[in-house]
Formats: sequence, structure tokens, C-alpha cells
Amino acid sequence: MSAWSVSALAAALVGLGGIGAPLAAQHPVEGTEWMIFNLRAHSQPVIPIFDGWYEKADGTRDLCFGYFSLNTEQTVEIPVGPENFITPARFDGAQPTHFMPVPRPPHTYRRYFCTFVVNLPPEWGPEEPVTWTLRVNGKDYSVPGYYKSINYRIDEIAKVATGQGGRGIAPWIRFEPSGPEGVGRSGVWGNPERVAVGQPLQLALAVTQPDSELVAEIRAKSGITAASGGGGGDSVDDDGDPRPGGRRGQERQRDWWVIWTKHQGPGDVAFSAQSQDVFPGESTVSTTATFSAPGEYVLRVQAIDDPGEGGSYQFHCCWTNGYVRVTVTR
Repeated sequence: MSAWSVSALAAALVGLGGIGAPLAAQHPVEGTEWMIFNLRAHSQPVIPIFDGWYEKADGTRDLCFGYFSLNTEQTVEIPVGPENFITPARFDGAQPTHFMPVPRPPHTYRRYFCTFVVNLPPEWGPEEPVTWTLRVNGKDYSVPGYYKSINYRIDEIAKVATGQGGRGIAPWIRFEPSGPEGVGRSGVWGNPERVAVGQPLQLALAVTQPDSELVAEIRAKSGITAASGGGGGDSVDDDGDPRPGGRRGQERQRDWWVIWTKHQGPGDVAFSAQSQDVFPGESTVSTTATFSAPGEYVLRVQAIDDPGEGGSYQFHCCWTNGYVRVTVTR
């Protein structure tokens, strides 16, 4: 096993416990499943993770789920159904079916945080679990989510990390040319799209700083005095060059980092630009998505304040999820 594989799993194991909870309390599987030798290039499990919960302005609560793949190279596809399901069944269907391998260095995060949420009705009890199960290689991996523990509570309203997690705040996003604007893990949905197989679908995203007065209010409540609102950490580019300023040969420091991926769908999706930087003075990014097979898809985009070393992303802070439904025809 390569040196990066060992360090990757070690970092992931630290994060798998969520927010201050023992690993065993969240993932009731045999200890051998987490042995370091189980990290392989392919044919390994994908582990569902309960990342935490938060209250919303309307009084309901969202449970936030992500995942960790033990595959360093293989992308795993698990369609919604008997091998990828949520109970109670009323919540089934929002989960991803496309599971990426462990992110490679220089990215310091090693798993995928809060890829979707389950919105609980007001009458849902604090000890009533919502369980996500993945079946890989004939074995089930399940994780329950509930809001009984304060240790798993996320400050979704403030969106500010208060410890090791930096001093960032999540960006607002809007799909262009129209659609609602929003911020946070619960996700902003773009208008449904329709495209033929093999035909590039143009996608654009506006990524903006929250209102300065709102930022000041959030920071004051959190006891943070840093003036910077977006960006702020060492950035890491697609070429593997960690340094302030992002891509090689550029001195500008990015405000946001945008990553596109398939969330659900029967075929492959190729993005013309899957990972993008948003630099100061810029507010939009665009890419194209090309689909290999007809069917119903969901694309996911995350606009992140700082995914770099010591950044806020790996400390459950400061990004916004976006989703787009796409019908692909022959």
C-alpha cells in the first residue's frame, strides 16, 4: 500500500466519528472492517456516514449524510433499491448512487461530507432513527441518524467554524439563468434540464459572498473578528500544487472552490471542468455535462469556502450544496 493510502485512511478514521462521537457508536460494524489493510484500489465497501443534524428556520430539522469509500481508484455505482435504501421508506430516494474513491492528495479531506439531507417533520421524535443502508459485496453497511445528541448538532444558521475549522462562511449560489438563491447543506435546486445522449449540457452557477451585514452579524454572534468572508486558506489546485494562489503560475488567491459530480443516474457523466476556482472579482463558473446513457439523473455541485489544509470543509463548515435534475433522451 502506498504511503498516501495509509495516511488517507488514518485521516478518514479520525473524521468518521463525526462531531465528537466514538466511531463504534455511529458505525456498528466489526472492527476488522476498519483495519488499515482494507483500503484497496477497488472491490472495497462504501460506508454511509451520519454527519449531524441542524434546525431550520421553519422549525423542522435536517439530518445530514455523507459517505467514505475504502476504494482508492474505483468509482462504485449502487442504484436506489435493495442495495441502497433509507428507512423509513418515506425518506428513501435522496441518497447518492454514485460513490467516488478516496480523494487523492493534496486534498486533505478524505471523505464526502453531507452529500444529501433528510428533512424531518416537526412531530419526529429525537430518538426516532432514519437509517441509510448500503449493500456492497453481499454485506450491509448501515448508519442511523437522529437528533437526540447535542454532539451531532451543526450550527447551520451561522455557517461559521469556531475552532480548528478556520474563519470562513458558506457562499450563496444560484443556477443560471434563473432559479432560487440559497446557502447551506440542505441544497439549492436548479430548474430541471433535458438533453440528448452525447450532447453537452451547459451548466452555470453564480457563487457570491453573503451580504456584508449578515456576515458581520454571524461573526459577532460567534465571537469571530476576522475580516475575511470567503476563501482565506491555502488553496489547492487540480494539478496537485498546494500554495496560496491556487493554480501554478497564478498569484491570485481563490474565494471559493466548486466541484461538480453525478449524484444519481444510470450512465457516466463527463464534465468539461469538474473542479473550478472562483477568484476575487468573479461570480460565475460554467461547465458542460455529457451523458453516456438515457435516463433520469441528478447532478450535485458543492461550492466550498476552503477545502485545503486546515480548512473549514473538513470541520463541517462553510459550503453550499446544489442539485440539478436532468432527463437524458436518446
